[in-house]
Amino acid sequence: MARLALSIDLERCTGCRSCEAACKQVNGLGPHEYRNKVMWLGAPEVPALDFLTVTCQQCERPACVRACPVSPKALSRDPVTGVVSVDTSRCTGCGECVLACPYGAMGYDPVDHHAVKCDLCAPRRARGEGPACASVCPTRAITFGERDSLVARAELAGKPVRDHDHFLQGPATLYLDRKQVAGTASPDRLAHARAPALLTDQSTRQRLTAAHTQAPYRLDKSAPADEVKPGGCHICFNGCTLKFHLRDGEVVNILGNDEDPVFQGRICPKSQMTLQLYKHPARLTRPLKRVGERGSGRFEEISWEQALDEIAQRLMAVRTEHGGEALAIHMGTRTGVLNIMGYTRLFSQLWGTPNVLTTEPFCDAGKVVALELTLGSTSVGNIYTEDDIGSARLFVYFGDNQAETRPVNFGMVNDWRLTSGARMVVIDPRLTATASKADEWLAIRPGTDMALALGLIHEIFATGQHDQAFCEDWVQGWRIWRDFVNAQGYSAEWAASITDLDVTTIRTLATAIASADGCMIFASRGVNQHSNSVQTNRVLMFLAAMTGNWGRRGGGYFNVASEPDWVMVPVPEARRAPITRSAVGRSPVAWLDGMRKGSPYPIRALITGNNPAAQWPGGSAVEDALKSLDLLVHVELFRNETSALADYVLPAASGIEKGGISRLAEDRRIVWNDRIIDPPGEARSDHWIWIELGKRFGFEDVLKDEYKNPSVFWDEVFCRATPDLNGVTMARLKSTPYRWVRTPVAHEDDPEQGTLYLEGTTAFGCTDGRRFPTASGKLEFWNEALEERFLAIGLSALPVFYTEAEQLIDLPHLAPHGEKAEMQVSPFFHSRAVVEGAVWTAATSDSPGAKLRAQGFDTELVTGRPTAPHFHSWTHYFWQAQEMWPDLYCQLHPDKASRIGVRDGGRVCVETPRGTIEARAWITPGIRPDAVFVPIGWDRTQPFHPADSVNALTEGALDPVSHQSNLKLHLCRVRAAT
Repeated sequence: MARLALSIDLERCTGCRSCEAACKQVNGLGPHEYRNKVMWLGAPEVPALDFLTVTCQQCERPACVRACPVSPKALSRDPVTGVVSVDTSRCTGCGECVLACPYGAMGYDPVDHHAVKCDLCAPRRARGEGPACASVCPTRAITFGERDSLVARAELAGKPVRDHDHFLQGPATLYLDRKQVAGTASPDRLAHARAPALLTDQSTRQRLTAAHTQAPYRLDKSAPADEVKPGGCHICFNGCTLKFHLRDGEVVNILGNDEDPVFQGRICPKSQMTLQLYKHPARLTRPLKRVGERGSGRFEEISWEQALDEIAQRLMAVRTEHGGEALAIHMGTRTGVLNIMGYTRLFSQLWGTPNVLTTEPFCDAGKVVALELTLGSTSVGNIYTEDDIGSARLFVYFGDNQAETRPVNFGMVNDWRLTSGARMVVIDPRLTATASKADEWLAIRPGTDMALALGLIHEIFATGQHDQAFCEDWVQGWRIWRDFVNAQGYSAEWAASITDLDVTTIRTLATAIASADGCMIFASRGVNQHSNSVQTNRVLMFLAAMTGNWGRRGGGYFNVASEPDWVMVPVPEARRAPITRSAVGRSPVAWLDGMRKGSPYPIRALITGNNPAAQWPGGSAVEDALKSLDLLVHVELFRNETSALADYVLPAASGIEKGGISRLAEDRRIVWNDRIIDPPGEARSDHWIWIELGKRFGFEDVLKDEYKNPSVFWDEVFCRATPDLNGVTMARLKSTPYRWVRTPVAHEDDPEQGTLYLEGTTAFGCTDGRRFPTASGKLEFWNEALEERFLAIGLSALPVFYTEAEQLIDLPHLAPHGEKAEMQVSPFFHSRAVVEGAVWTAATSDSPGAKLRAQGFDTELVTGRPTAPHFHSWTHYFWQAQEMWPDLYCQLHPDKASRIGVRDGGRVCVETPRGTIEARAWITPGIRPDAVFVPIGWDRTQPFHPADSVNALTEGALDPVSHQSNLKLHLCRVRAAT
């Protein structure tokens, strides 16, 4: 065996910190203990973002060994492998080695008082597994092997190896830089880089102590697991496959499934940190009943029987006085797809309420409606394989920070494009982790993606670069769109004036998209979470279609999850309760008037998961609405701001405590979890809760007791209801060691489908020859029926440009709610829902934005997901996620910071007409000078670093087509906190 080493590719690393999470769990490390650590580095003067993984260099002449005063020494270097290790039985905790290491790679155990350092996972190497960090790395940035072999691979790939032997230690670890461009000198991006103050400041992390480190952390992890069971992560749309390592019936490690042919064991930190979920001391374990005023936090523990009996009695009182529709149900992320599309749908039909929603209106409702209108299906065609998405020659991201929201998928994309030489362009108001890896970052004005796409379309038509044959054969209404875009003057120059991008840049991008042999266009919440959500998605879809990038490998349109074409789980006609009134919109925002004012009719009871009090837009208005209810039932894992307002708090099971599928993967994969462990205390699955509550109303003939087993419910009810899932039986799901099947599958023994809608194929469930699952068999962008539907709410099926009312320049927008708007039944939803009509308003100097600017609101507030270790609010209960990213932060440009007199790491106040919050300043040139960014997920009740939710600042204006909320853009003003 030769000298061993890690190779760390700085061009691939996105700073997700999956390596940190893996290291801590497999080595049993607690707070403030590190064997590796990822540093975020930015240049103070120019937009730049790099990530440096600091770990032991396994030096040839290790300073730590020389400095160790113990005899015999507690540190030693293996003469064959070169690995330096600590003998903790000899270490006295003097700290000399920590001080001696010139790379800052030595850690310290403050509980057992000894040195901590990377030994390349010696117990795992003994089992032939290799270091955990390399096994999980989502981006393939970390590679383990013999050093000479790693050097040879770097040379073959043309990757420069950084010289970091400034201290003459002979380090083994390789740091690989970006490939050098022929004929140019590559600047040293790390030479003057620094980390943001909120990451170097350890003061806020001091509240993390060993007491927070529940089992199985800080336990001996050297022995192998008794049992390893496959499953999946239940957090995000990446749909990663996992292996749960158990010892004595307890989960001791969660790592990636190395038998998965797509992911090959690569996962992000969130998957691993769910290890902190299952025995968390703050988990809800008993039903709670409020005994004080709403918001007082005073509850008493009661039995499940009492809780469900009393909830049922109060629900009956609401129905008697106000009707069945007065109950609203809002379930989403945490509860899982099997619950939100299965059990709750059965209950709502039996009860008789149309007011049932998921988190879709705050996520991707606009994309869903746009796909249904254009494609006739929500099943997106492309898949994450090297011969499909990996074969694209251009990747364009519109408002999609995939590197942090779906790290494993981005890792594959980045790896493929670096290998093939494909280009990447990222369009975003700030330099995200995704943008840091791109060939080009376009700092667009927030909310103007639709204008940019229209300018690209105009330019492509004007220069004759569209795919004429594809347009003729497969794009219905393309000529009408072309003529409309020309007539409106949506040129590159027009787009430049709105987007604040250079006209030459727009023209160059148009040519790149049109000429690339395969262009993948990605969009996400940066596009979705706007009041023009559907139309922006349709325009981006048209851009893909007109260039022939639809129904092919290596070209397509992606936007977060791909969904089966759902069919409502069936309830016998005779058992369905009558529903006499339409749903109050298709967003919880539309429910607020029903709660507060009884308009258009009263909503008096809410059963919810998640955290509406912090995560619905509107802040104080939401709190007032929740306080006004006759009954609020909160089903959750941990207490949060919503729990404090609830009448009853019910403890829920999650993930492998209950089984089933959770999130829908981006490329149509359904991932299954068995029920592997028991939930804590008396916590129960959502499945159990709905069935037991249903018994109080006599629903047990439909919500059967045996359906508490999710496997039974899946086979007997759920997958039978939706044709896309008919063949995805339990037998099929469990037939592979990675527990996933890619839909659609009609029969259990049918082959799995790859890329959909290829030329010469027939769409799933369609008659022969229909390539796309629309009525025409084509992609539908304009026809008379579409136009009638849009006209019914005051819009057109043609791409009339508008954006948010609150902007720094005057742009077309929709009239605010209540201004010239009338209630009507929407033509865009599968069930009857009352919505407000839209009134398009031209740009004027009397706009809402102009009025706010006159009051000093001179900055555009952008919101979004935080860094990769966090997801909404529940990761804030994981001590390690808090150690990685503790504080609510506000990214702002140095020019803005200088004007308001705030330093990096200082505190700022961000104010909109709706409220004010405080956050720590993260000063970076990687954001537009007139914008700030504040992430979602924090609330005032979190255990480690509570903070006000950014939704105290938002108001959630609705897209009239989909009822998607504008969460992305509001005018604000920023000042240094006093």
